[in-house]
Amino acid sequence: MRYPVMKIYKEKIFENGQILINECSKCGISVWAVTKGMSAHPEIALTLKAAGFQVLADSRISNIIKMEEAGIESEYALIRIPMPSEIEDTVRYCDYSLVSELESIFEMSRICDDLKKDHKIVIMIDMGDLREGFCPTELGSLYDKLKNISPYLHIAGVGANFACASGALPGRENLTRLLEYSKEMEKKLNCPIGLVSGGGTCTLVQMIKGSLPEGINGLRLGESILLGTDSSVNFPFTTLHRDTMEIVAELSEVRVKPTLPIGEIGMDFSGNVPVFHDRGNRLRGVLAIGRQDVRIEGLLPLDEGVEIITASSDHLLVDLEDCPKKYKAGDTLRFRPDYPAMLSASTSSYVQKIFC
Repeated sequence: MRYPVMKIYKEKIFENGQILINECSKCGISVWAVTKGMSAHPEIALTLKAAGFQVLADSRISNIIKMEEAGIESEYALIRIPMPSEIEDTVRYCDYSLVSELESIFEMSRICDDLKKDHKIVIMIDMGDLREGFCPTELGSLYDKLKNISPYLHIAGVGANFACASGALPGRENLTRLLEYSKEMEKKLNCPIGLVSGGGTCTLVQMIKGSLPEGINGLRLGESILLGTDSSVNFPFTTLHRDTMEIVAELSEVRVKPTLPIGEIGMDFSGNVPVFHDRGNRLRGVLAIGRQDVRIEGLLPLDEGVEIITASSDHLLVDLEDCPKKYKAGDTLRFRPDYPAMLSASTSSYVQKIFC
């Protein structure tokens, strides 16, 4: 086997998906399954379809094209607002897209006319995270301009993003305002606004707590399905599997060494000046995985007694002194990734993916 390896347990992800579909449906909420966390690997997409998700969502048009070319039949949604250069591909390959630029909407309308192809858009409104979205003060001047778009371009709903760029969390107040904007848009445009997409896993937390206002009927879920976790407030999803994947790396050296570097200390690989504490001589290992492969800060050791020391681009240093097992070069260690670590490892061509 070629290490490092990322092991993905499909059955656990499948079960997470089914649990979330069922729980959300009880609250009248449909779910888009977000595939970007695993770089839209076809094995993941097939697992999510088998679990019952009708819409697969990704932030990259290339990932959506990859899934379609793999023969995966689904509705697809682009959840990163399209760059002007990819609007034609968005219309060609996607059923839905999130939009927040008027000129992009007009261009989308033109392309829909040219291709005679239906496409559905979700108007994004910035509710405080300060990433994509029309400012609420812009909405009044937006309505008249939206009345003249192509009959092939349909306004499916409104949406908002939370806890991604600025950490702004969804709450009853800002989600209620989002609902009010959807009703206002419905009235001004004289057309039904069927979808109110209230965010992602962080909004799912509000649903479970019972603080989600009635009328939020769509969520875009990735982390909760793939990892069974929430990185916004570390909410414990007690019904979901959190052991859905692990990263396995091989030890290429095991040796007793000092814990305090020798000589003058400069900047490390990342441009930081590291600080170490003298703990005497201790057994340490060098693993053949580094920052080019995965976000090291997001790895949780699964083997007893293992501590992460630091990492460079290609090496991960671990303390093995307190391990009950006596490791040697050629042995492997296991780590559980958080969401950013999963993202980076899934993207890396140096990390072999094995679906179990």
